Amino acid sequence: MAKIRLFGRKDGRRSRMSAVRLGTVLIVCTLLAGAALFNKDAIITTLRPGETVQIHFARNYRLQPYFSKVKVSFVPVGVVSDVEEQPDGSAMVSVKIYPGVDRKLKSRPSAQIRPTTLLGGNYFIDLVPGGPPGTFSGTIPTERTGTPVELDKITRTLQPPALDGLRHSVGNLDETLRNGGRDSIDRLLVDAPGTLGPAGEVLDAARGHNPRTDLTGLVQGLETSAAELNRREGQLGSIVDGARDTGKVLGDHSEDLSTAVAGLPETLHSADNGLRRLDTSLGKLRDTADVARPVAGELDDALQELDPVLVKAEPFVSGLNEVLVDAQPAVQGLVPASSGLDATLSDLKGPVLDRINGPVKQFLLNDYKGEGPYANSNTDRPMYEEVAGAVTNLNKVSSHVDENGHTVAIQVGVGAGTVGRAPVNVEAVLDRLFQRLKQYEQGGR
Repeated sequence: MAKIRLFGRKDGRRSRMSAVRLGTVLIVCTLLAGAALFNKDAIITTLRPGETVQIHFARNYRLQPYFSKVKVSFVPVGVVSDVEEQPDGSAMVSVKIYPGVDRKLKSRPSAQIRPTTLLGGNYFIDLVPGGPPGTFSGTIPTERTGTPVELDKITRTLQPPALDGLRHSVGNLDETLRNGGRDSIDRLLVDAPGTLGPAGEVLDAARGHNPRTDLTGLVQGLETSAAELNRREGQLGSIVDGARDTGKVLGDHSEDLSTAVAGLPETLHSADNGLRRLDTSLGKLRDTADVARPVAGELDDALQELDPVLVKAEPFVSGLNEVLVDAQPAVQGLVPASSGLDATLSDLKGPVLDRINGPVKQFLLNDYKGEGPYANSNTDRPMYEEVAGAVTNLNKVSSHVDENGHTVAIQVGVGAGTVGRAPVNVEAVLDRLFQRLKQYEQGGR
């Protein structure tokens, strides 16, 4: 058999390999290359970095491992790595997604099997982020998954009348396009480019001042709001029903609403004037607040001390209501009396008040010194005290009561001055004698 020289050796000799061995090696390499080509997707998916997510579908709907794509918002983010049939007919699907995608799915994502075209064909898994922000890990349950509905299945559920109506609708659409509808569509397409510029400006404005974050934040906020609305079953339906009732009420009272809207400019003008005046008042209040703040602090302490006083005063205030009710007739009677008192006070002006402020006031505030027949009677105390004592004594002697009422008690007494028509007043003589003795004692000292 012929030998083939293949490799050289260090000693100058060449090793030889038979044609059979060489053919075997080539065949094995070809088989390995073919197997690698046939399993290219599996090898690439295995070697590619990423995270594996489990999805539990109600049934396996034409998903092919290492071929069916995984997308988010129709953007490829991974591939199906395994499909395992379950005893109950469901399917546990493993998908391998690119690094970082699990953070974008949030904490409660959902999955839907969708066709690439309207008529079917290849299918892919559409991952929909959902729930509060967070990194997803684990398995998407069957409750958050869905499978597509084929067009032929929809047509099977339609009744013959519905199919006839659909057939007529297609025929009418064709007739509409023939009778000028196509021209209208052409004009729309001609006019559409003119609207693309303003539409571009609107879309550019929708991106916000920070295009990298504003629109994303808006979408995330809307998504969070939608997730919050869907958290409780029937909550969104209740909100829609409430909005419907509100719209109905507004429709029933459209005239009243129109009247209110018509008067709104005048109301806003009045409110604007009021707010301007209020702004001035608030400015003054702001200037006063700095001064009043310490007073308010002290007032707080005073109010705390006042609380127990108010609690104790509550019974008194409650009883005072009855007193005020009983005093109402007296107060009403004071009204005519006050009118007469006004006239009386007017009469007191002039000589009467001058006399009271003059000699009467001087007499009551000074000591008493007797004159003429009363020269020997005097006192060291002000006269108003003597008058008060006299009134007190008179009150005492008038405190006696008998069957006829109050009486004045008079006690008869005899003194040195009671002897009448005597040539010498014995009481005056004794007073003079006592004064002489007093002067003699003072002179002897």
